[in-house]
Amino acid sequence: MKKIFELLIIIVLLIVLVFIGKNKLATFYSNQGYDYYESASYDKAIEYFKSSLKLDPLVSTVHYNLAKAYESAGLTGKAEYEYRKAIQLDASFTRGYEALANIYFEQKSYKKAIAVLKEAEASASGPQEMRQLISHVSSEYTAHLINTAMDAFSKGDKPKAYALLNKALKANPTFPFLYHTLGYFYYVDEKYDKAVEKLNKAIQIDNTFFPAHQLLGDIYFEERSFNKAVKVYEMAASINRNDATLLNNLGLAFMNLENYQEAINILEEAVSLDPQNTNFRYSLASVYRDAGRLKESGAEYIKIINKQFDYPNAHNDLADVYVQESREDEAIREYTAELDSCLVKLQANPNDPLLLNSAARAYNGIGEYDKAKISVKKALAIKPDYRQAYLTLANIQNNLCAFEDSMLALKQAKALSPQRLYFIEKAINNVKGLKFFPNTVVYLKNKRWFEGIVKRETKDAIILEIDIGSSVGTVTLPRDDIERIASMEE
Repeated sequence: MKKIFELLIIIVLLIVLVFIGKNKLATFYSNQGYDYYESASYDKAIEYFKSSLKLDPLVSTVHYNLAKAYESAGLTGKAEYEYRKAIQLDASFTRGYEALANIYFEQKSYKKAIAVLKEAEASASGPQEMRQLISHVSSEYTAHLINTAMDAFSKGDKPKAYALLNKALKANPTFPFLYHTLGYFYYVDEKYDKAVEKLNKAIQIDNTFFPAHQLLGDIYFEERSFNKAVKVYEMAASINRNDATLLNNLGLAFMNLENYQEAINILEEAVSLDPQNTNFRYSLASVYRDAGRLKESGAEYIKIINKQFDYPNAHNDLADVYVQESREDEAIREYTAELDSCLVKLQANPNDPLLLNSAARAYNGIGEYDKAKISVKKALAIKPDYRQAYLTLANIQNNLCAFEDSMLALKQAKALSPQRLYFIEKAINNVKGLKFFPNTVVYLKNKRWFEGIVKRETKDAIILEIDIGSSVGTVTLPRDDIERIASMEE
């Protein structure tokens, strides 16, 4: 009975084929397949599309629809074959290229996706849409390589990370973020020359690319090239004035150049942008202190301590302010608080040079000079180029009246400074038993006068070293303009 039924179906189909023709039957099967596809009956859709292609295998749209059904059914390999067949039959079949490229895109086979889209671009139609898709896929490919590189770098596989970024550069050589990322990797590896090269390349491509300016400034800051850092940070600030971290770093660069008023202006701006950030507030407090604005400095240190009681060095710094204000009992209280905090932290990190130096400052502040020396010398044994520790050691030796040792420590600090610093020069002269401008006052005939140190004399002039704002400089005074010369004591 079953065989008779199947025979009847065949006869009916033959009759239908005679009446409607082979091509019309292929279209009928294709339409049925599309209806099944729309109702998510993918197996049925596949069956009818295949039946259509048996009758008429050269219709690209049916291959395309069959590929869609395969893809929806999870048969990606078969879908890929049918999409490829569709575009082979019709080289200008845009949807086929897009669908095939999308399969590769989903598989993160970005090179294959780009190659397919370039085929479409090179076809007779050459649509603008394809160029946009190529750009999109290329960007996604670049992002994928960057993310994979960053993951590799964080896991310690640096050769792989560098290789992936260089691969990305070949695919997208005008993308500034790539050069920035590569520059960042070199920065972390302390290969500053290479980092600077890549960051400058990013800036050359896009001079408004803020992250490259900022990181370049950070490198110059780390190298203690503060004039360069200021120049780059100011360029970054002209692009984005709302980045508090940038302004903080710019302010600290000015501080290191002893341009305190400019540093204060910038740091006040940083704090106003992010008033809850204790690091920015600490920077401002420290510059207030260095500029001699003790009341404002103390108020900022107190805010920091109220927010984070164990903030590194805040108690020491507040104590130093109290010492300058002759508030000795309050100073001892703050030095003691700093020491207690340091001793707790040193239990977990006994070889931390920053903690050891902070403890030495606190010991020195409360008069325990031998313990202070032990702590700071341990810090210097661990970090021999630690300038701040030499300054601490100089203060300790000075309090012990070991002036030659104090002078030696100050000279070490001076040697580790990138430029001549007023406060170190002043400390050196203080140890010598001198004021900073001890020797000479030169009175001029025009009623002006200069005070400073005579650096050199000739028969025609006197060269005097004088204080210029927060730095020092020289002035040449012709003898014909001088009324008289006197010592500071006169």
